[in-house]
Formats: sequence, structure tokens, C-alpha cells
Amino acid sequence: MKNIIKKSISIFAMSAFIFLIACNNNKSKEITSENESATTKEQDHVHIYACPMHPEVTGQEGEKCSKCGMALEHMDEKPMAGNFQIDFKSAPEILEAGKPAVLAFTPRNKNNSAQAVPLDVTHEKKIHLIAVREDLSWFNHIHPEYQEDGSYTLSETFPSGGKYLLYADYKPSESTHQLEKIEVDVKGKSASRKTYTAIQNTAFSNPFSVTLKPDDGKFISNTAIHFDAVFLKNGKSFDVNQLQNYLGAKGHMVAIHMETKAYVHLHPEVEGTILHFHTNFETAGIYRVWLQFMADGKLHTTDFVIKVEPSTGKVMNEENQEHNHEHGEEGHKH
Repeated sequence: MKNIIKKSISIFAMSAFIFLIACNNNKSKEITSENESATTKEQDHVHIYACPMHPEVTGQEGEKCSKCGMALEHMDEKPMAGNFQIDFKSAPEILEAGKPAVLAFTPRNKNNSAQAVPLDVTHEKKIHLIAVREDLSWFNHIHPEYQEDGSYTLSETFPSGGKYLLYADYKPSESTHQLEKIEVDVKGKSASRKTYTAIQNTAFSNPFSVTLKPDDGKFISNTAIHFDAVFLKNGKSFDVNQLQNYLGAKGHMVAIHMETKAYVHLHPEVEGTILHFHTNFETAGIYRVWLQFMADGKLHTTDFVIKVEPSTGKVMNEENQEHNHEHGEEGHKH
């Protein structure tokens, strides 16, 4: 009987030992499996690179935005578009030519109008406001300042009576870049309406001249294109590396379609001694273009008239364009 009990205890002990080993092996396999799964997930995770001004433009690390030329930035998640608008007010309420007025812009969340809307700083400002006369004969790039009531205000004097367009360029925190066009009427004597039909690819701001040169000899719609801004100072070649930064960049360019009033905001990169742009003009036609840059402590504003030709349908993708575009001062074609 005692032998039977001893044998039973031995068998039980051996079984328990085997069971413990099996459990430990299973746990080790589970841990290994979890680690492998985590590693696989990390390897499979696709990093998002998007333009800070046009988050709908995505790509890979090192690429540029096809709309404004800014470097794509890493984002863990693509920001939500949101549902925003600008509440605009002026004091006085009726604007008059030649008289200063306070313009107030308050960003609102349409889904919760009582909620404050914090804005990110983009190119050193929270709101970039582009003000133009409807015929595009007058231009101003200004920046409203934040007030305690949540509005952004500035003082502006409109030079003549008529309709003006205010393009408010801003980015709510954790959301996408927003562009809002506000129309205002200014009372008073109207200036003669101007039309722009003659192409003007070279503009002047003493002592500088700047010429816009598209790589293929012409601006084309509905495709990614490259073009340069070539500077002369007192008639001699000028190295744009000598320009000072203005709002965090060597230059700021705005293009507005004469008829549709479509708005394009561009930032260049320095290539050798010139400013280099790439963008996509979605609509063919005549555009008024303004390039601003800082030299010797003075802000210069040059203005152009360019013609964007309709696309032939042979749309060249960005990869092929980058391959065909010869970078560097020695091999760059003008």
C-alpha cells in the first residue's frame, strides 16, 4: 500500500513539473508572439508626410508640396478638415475710402460657435491677410494681431471706393489649413478700373529687377510645374542668399486669377543664386502675381502679369518632372 502511495505521489509530482514547464513555454511563446506582432505593426506603420499649409497634399519624406512648394512635414495622423469660418466686423461698420478703419476677424468652429478656436503660427503669424481691390490693381499683405476677446484686428485704409477681397489664410490647431475669401464694399470715389492683358514676367523694385522663368518656357495649368525668380541688382546678377528672411522665408508669392479670383500662395527654395518655385495652377488664364522679399532691411513688393496656358492633357507627374529638372547652378536651364 505504501509503495502504491509513493508511486502515486511521484507520478503527481512529475505531472505537475511537466505542466509547469508547458505553461512557461506557452507564456514564452505568447510573449514572443506579442513582441513579433508589435515589431510587425511598427514596420507596417505608414508615416504620414503632409504640407502644413495644404494637408490634403501628402507624400514621402523629403518631398515638396505641389501647391506651395513647402517641405512636407511628418504627421502621426492626418489632421481633420474641421468646419470653420471667419466672423468679420469693421469699425466703423460702413467703410469709406481714405479713412482708417479697424478690421476684426474672429475664427469660429461651425460645430460649436461658442468654442474658442486657437490658431497655429504659420510663417511667424497666426493669420496672413491678403487684401486686394477687385480688379487686382491694389495689393496689401497684412497680419491681424490677437485680442483678448478672441478676435484678430488691424487698422487699414482703403485707397478708393469699390469692392475689395480679403483672403484670410489661417490654420486652427490640430486641424487643416483654412482659406476664406471675404468681400467688402468701400464707399467713396472709385478709381478707374484696370485691366491686365499684357504679359509682364519682369518686375522692378529699385534697385532690383526680378524675372519669372518657367522651366519649359511657359506656365501650364493642371500639372506640377517649376519656375524660377532670377534677380538683378543695378543690372547685375544678384545672389538671393543675400536676402534677409521675411516671415521665415526668402520670399512670399501670391497669385490670383483675374476672372475666377482663385488664390495661390507660394514659398520658394533657394537654388544656387535664384529662388525656385513649384506649384500647380489648377485653372488656365491671366494671373496677377506679387512677390515680396526683404533686402537691406527694406520690404520690396514686385508685381507681375503671367499667362497660364491650358494643359495639353499630357500631364507630367512629379517624379518625372524632378528627373527632368536639372538642379544646381551649373546645370540649371533657364
